[in-house]
Amino acid sequence: MTAVLAFALRRSGQMLLSLWAAVTLVFLAVTQLPGDPVRALFGFRAAPPELVARIRAEYSLDEPVLVQYGRYLRALVTGDWGRGLPALRGTVVEPGPAVADVVVATAPVSAVLLGGAVAVQFVVGVVAGALATSGRRTGRGVYAVATVLVGTPVVVAAYLLRWVFVSELGWAPFNGRTGDPAAYVLPIVALAALSTGSAALITRAEVGDTLRAPFVLAARGRGLPPWRVVGVHALRPALTPVVTFVAASLGQLVVGLVVVEGVFGMPGVGAAILAAIEAHDRALLIGLTTVVIAAVMVANAVADVAAAAVDPRVRLQPAT
Repeated sequence: MTAVLAFALRRSGQMLLSLWAAVTLVFLAVTQLPGDPVRALFGFRAAPPELVARIRAEYSLDEPVLVQYGRYLRALVTGDWGRGLPALRGTVVEPGPAVADVVVATAPVSAVLLGGAVAVQFVVGVVAGALATSGRRTGRGVYAVATVLVGTPVVVAAYLLRWVFVSELGWAPFNGRTGDPAAYVLPIVALAALSTGSAALITRAEVGDTLRAPFVLAARGRGLPPWRVVGVHALRPALTPVVTFVAASLGQLVVGLVVVEGVFGMPGVGAAILAAIEAHDRALLIGLTTVVIAAVMVANAVADVAAAAVDPRVRLQPAT
């Protein structure tokens, strides 16, 4: 238990350092985008100089980028995630949405999609990979399907599923904003397809190697049934690389989330990020991206600690 706690503390320190680096890169990259976000609020209309100056001062856009960065870090540490740029209604300036409010409103949808995708890729991938070791024909079938899934981009899977099951068959609602629970099924499948194929291939390879280990051969020699040999003796040590892969794939799932929510009209964080990009709202984009990155890194750290609790070899590795 002490070794697991020490690993968790070390992993938390690495996570905080990585989070600072990621936040810094995102802030610098977004703030250096071409164009003037304040003047973009006015579209083709003439921008009153005094109003432009007031908005710039309110959002510290009239200060050097390093000063803006320092202000953003201080606000972030105190729990202030920032606020989007204001909206113009004629000559009236309406305050921009708080990042925290946007996250609270959209996170439940994205959490269901991500949680469902992780569950599908882990359960289906592990079961399919384990079954692939039960026979040559089954193994070839799983390998063929998994290879197709790995080679299918998320955007292709999403549009294909929407065309077949929504447009042609009408089995699912077209827009996820209706609140129908059935609207989550296709986005979850599209989001999980690629990673599920990878999880199945990893499980198949790891279980295949473990089945040749001396302790598994000894279990077979004791006359244990094949399902017990695979499910109890061979599968547990093979789960460590699968858990590691699932944690590492969270970033890929979040990127796919933006695509999937856009294709299926799901009102989640990915859709909010797309809306911020379309509106040239740098402040909201930085805030949402920072929250997403933090969530992914925390989930990665938790998965690493879980893997260390299952497999002592993980926590005994030297720190890098």
